[in-house]
Amino acid sequence: MPRKGYKRASGRSVGMPETMAAQNFNRRITAGEALILATAGDGSKTVGFRNLLDLYQELHNMGYRCDQPLKEFLIGSENCVN
Repeated sequence: MPRKGYKRASGRSVGMPETMAAQNFNRRITAGEALILATAGDGSKTVGFRNLLDLYQELHNMGYRCDQPLKEFLIGSENCVN
């Protein structure tokens, strides 16, 4: 459980931040997810997490939104490199 008086609201999982200003996250990830982060970070899960945040920011700037199928966005986008 996170420190500094974190109180979990009903319906929220352990580690889910209450505010958008939260900077620390306590999440359980699968071995596969850890491998993805490590691969994206050249062996470092922390760097991989930051790289994936950078990637999402680039996609968002190109017009992608999380409710869109990524493959369809990339295929239908003039930003897609073949």
